[in-house]
Amino acid sequence: MDREAVVTFRVYHNEETPISMSPGLLLFFGLHGSSTLHTVQGRFALPENAVYIASPLTLFRVCCRDGAALLSMMIAPEILRRAGWEETTAADCFLPAEKASDASHNAIRQGMAALFRSLFREENRLSETAARAETLVSNICRDFAAADVQHASASAEPMARIEQILRFVQTHWAEPITLAQLAAEQFLSESYLSRLFHKCLDMTFTDYLVSVRLEHAEADLRKSGRSITQIAYQNGFKSTNAFIEYFKRRYGVTPGKYRKTVQEKQQAAGQTSPGDLSDWMQVLLQYDEDAAAGERTERIAKTVSVSADVSGEGRPMRHPWRRLMNIGYARDGLIGTVQEQIKRAKREIGFTDLRFHGIFDDDMHIYQQNEDGSPWYNFTYADLLFDFILSVGLHPYVELGFVPSKMAKVQYRLFERCSMAGTYASREKWEALVQAAVAHWIERYGLEEVLQWRFTILSFNYSQLPEIPMDYADYVEMYCTTWHILKELDPGLRLGGPGSFPSISLAQDGGERLLRDLTACGCPPDFLSVQMYPHENIEQDAEFLRFTANQQSAPSVLSKDEDFARHFLQSFRRLAAACGLQDREIVVEEWSSTLWQRDLSSDTCYKAAWLTKNALENSDGADMLGYWLLTDFIDEWLVPGGVFHGGYGLFTANGIPKAGYQALRLLTRVGEREIARGKGWLISKSRNEIRIFLYHYCHYDALYRYRYQKLIDPNDAYKVFRQEGDLHLSLTLTGLHPGGYRQERRRISRKAGSAYDKWLEIGAPAKIGPDDLRYLSETSQPSFTVCESDTNGHLVLEAELGPHEVEMIVLQRRDC
Repeated sequence: MDREAVVTFRVYHNEETPISMSPGLLLFFGLHGSSTLHTVQGRFALPENAVYIASPLTLFRVCCRDGAALLSMMIAPEILRRAGWEETTAADCFLPAEKASDASHNAIRQGMAALFRSLFREENRLSETAARAETLVSNICRDFAAADVQHASASAEPMARIEQILRFVQTHWAEPITLAQLAAEQFLSESYLSRLFHKCLDMTFTDYLVSVRLEHAEADLRKSGRSITQIAYQNGFKSTNAFIEYFKRRYGVTPGKYRKTVQEKQQAAGQTSPGDLSDWMQVLLQYDEDAAAGERTERIAKTVSVSADVSGEGRPMRHPWRRLMNIGYARDGLIGTVQEQIKRAKREIGFTDLRFHGIFDDDMHIYQQNEDGSPWYNFTYADLLFDFILSVGLHPYVELGFVPSKMAKVQYRLFERCSMAGTYASREKWEALVQAAVAHWIERYGLEEVLQWRFTILSFNYSQLPEIPMDYADYVEMYCTTWHILKELDPGLRLGGPGSFPSISLAQDGGERLLRDLTACGCPPDFLSVQMYPHENIEQDAEFLRFTANQQSAPSVLSKDEDFARHFLQSFRRLAAACGLQDREIVVEEWSSTLWQRDLSSDTCYKAAWLTKNALENSDGADMLGYWLLTDFIDEWLVPGGVFHGGYGLFTANGIPKAGYQALRLLTRVGEREIARGKGWLISKSRNEIRIFLYHYCHYDALYRYRYQKLIDPNDAYKVFRQEGDLHLSLTLTGLHPGGYRQERRRISRKAGSAYDKWLEIGAPAKIGPDDLRYLSETSQPSFTVCESDTNGHLVLEAELGPHEVEMIVLQRRDC
């Protein structure tokens, strides 16, 4: 039995469902506001903390309005049988919030909370989840079930039939379904099917079909900008008039009036409903006594033994993570503290290129207009930025964006900035701007220098996310226009793309379509750029931008694939080859474990293990790996007070290097040749040194990946990961030159190399002064030990790594 077969969860929010049924036991829990549940037993209001238990094969309908949220939990029939649930058992009952403290009522809530946590936080313990589900069912049987109850249907067969029929209708509602077609599909007579609908649902087939279509049409009215006619036909109605008539009967107003009313309510509410799923889930999780008591999953240590012959030459190894550095916006690069962090990162890690957004944003003041609308240009701020970048030995990686507000087709601002997401109103003005800017840089810095730069336009993401006012055709035109301008200035200037999220990059109607169309237009990208965040189908997540904008919880579901980066790059290379672009460099221009700027895990030791794992395992996957971001200082949101807030950066806003930065410093020692690698380790060599990297990566747990958990207490930052034991690595090296070796070990752990953990150690002060900053910076270095080893050509190295720890071992021959 897989985990989904044990229990299934769903959150209903701002929606009404068609009549449905479930083969398993259903429990409904009020999370937020007040929802309404309709069953054959009646109509029940479910405010926060209220519970309704519905027997298997019970017909139900959910109505959640005005921001209400309701959780449903379905326990599979197999679990019911194991708990002694009989076919004639029924437990349809309402448990009001006022009686939550009653022992039997409280036991059900505790069981639901424990089961929810078990599903999302103990991914590898299916038996534990099943046991919790079985205990919950047993408690329901003992306290709330009635035996020898006859269901409304004469036997299970009609219920099974109606369940099949409902499932078919709910997946084919937009098609021209008829009662005759459905009867033929189910090998039934029309009269029997008609009677079945009347008996089980107390309505006709046509009424049910219309109700399903209306539910989907109503959702489209709320969430899409499509016309009334488009919505009518896309949801199976034969005409717009028929749709309007049915809609008025159901909702009392026309579709157009309904849409306007919904929009007005959203605006009046500040567009802040729906509420935070994290807070909602805490309403349920407050009943989880095991979690409150500090229960922890048993941690099992793991031992890995490795043997490697280091006498060979190995194979060449690239270091793409050392090439591209990211800051947020062009204007950020003029801030003194950011410039100091850039200089330090260049000096200690050796980056070659610096990328940023917003060179054409209003705060850089490049694009200006006279009163008659004619343009003129001011490069003062841009010159200061590029002069600085070149003075520290970096090449600019120039994103030609965003569109200046005076040139924008639609005034759509990104986040809390002056950045305009969208295309231009005048192609001629865009051509003139790009030509003037690049020609200015060539004149100022020389063509030889500018030919080493990389250029892109704004990300292809902006033409794919539904809220952004930019469509596919606009994007293709903007790209091709920019490509031609650059090539007219000099054919050697390089423009890359599409610079999009993984799911968009790989989509047939997304990145693949764009690459094929650009090639067909004679404007193929000179290099292929992507953004590598391990989120699932961002463009299909209707609430992605809302969660991104409020920064109260993670913006999208994180992938459960620990090797997401490797699998994505493999797929993208195949896509590039299929588009005839296999010879192009692949540049990962943005790369991190999350898109969330309030993710405390970014500050912790976890980021050191994440960076080490993904850098080493993808050294051949891309030509550049640009970690997002160098610094927590990014003029996109108001930078919060305090020192640690889960920002993107390798440095805090005030310059304290985090554990991730320390990991990149260690990675500068990766050898020029790779000898051997495996999960959690890599052996390399360079001249007379053997350089070994060990890491114990632990992935996010499922509860955190699904953005249900918000962290308030900084001490909870390590509770969002799968609870794993220590990793013991035993490395046997053969083929060494006999003699003595100096053995250096540097380790990043919660005890050393993590400024966040040092901050927790001193009491996690909300406000820190200059002395505190200096202390955290100076004391957050990796641990360092040295010993001497003599060998006859054979050496065994032992290492014990806790979760999220990284260790580098360097062996250097004494006689060299």
